[in-house]
Amino acid sequence: MTGGQCLERHVETITRWIIECERIVAFTGAGISTESGIPDFRGPQGVWTRRDAGLPPPRWRVSPGRVEPNPSHLSLAELQRLGKLEFLITQNTDNLHRRSGIRPELLAELHGNGQILRCLGCDRLYNRREVRWDTNRWGPGYRTQEPVPGQPACAACGERLVSSVVNFGDPLPQKELELAE
Repeated sequence: MTGGQCLERHVETITRWIIECERIVAFTGAGISTESGIPDFRGPQGVWTRRDAGLPPPRWRVSPGRVEPNPSHLSLAELQRLGKLEFLITQNTDNLHRRSGIRPELLAELHGNGQILRCLGCDRLYNRREVRWDTNRWGPGYRTQEPVPGQPACAACGERLVSSVVNFGDPLPQKELELAE
């Protein structure tokens, strides 16, 4: 059996499983977004692999503002549309699952989302555009950064908004962990 025949058999098997199953839970990481042009973290040319070797970060294949969901993201959204995808758990912060059409209520973003801010007081979530967050003026909004005068605050409780992205030393969001479980 050739490599192509072997791959074809695997694809047929997976296709049959998807057709026969009632519900699917998917778990994705950086690898799903590499086809969109975003470097992975632990691959041979990954961000952390290169850092650990004393090399500069890898180049993105496309500029960050031009990254789009790829066929893998769109396939998961199609499984959702067909009623097969029950839930999606991801470690990605790139917002591509949401942009592909995955409904937020079917998604646990364990490492946060670069387009979403979280209130430190009441845990309410906001889209950066919704609160007019100016990254050039206020930076990425990491929890460890000092607040900048004039940056938006939570409309519900007035507390500080920070990036929902989980950085080293930050706890994973409890709600997302519970949803994933």
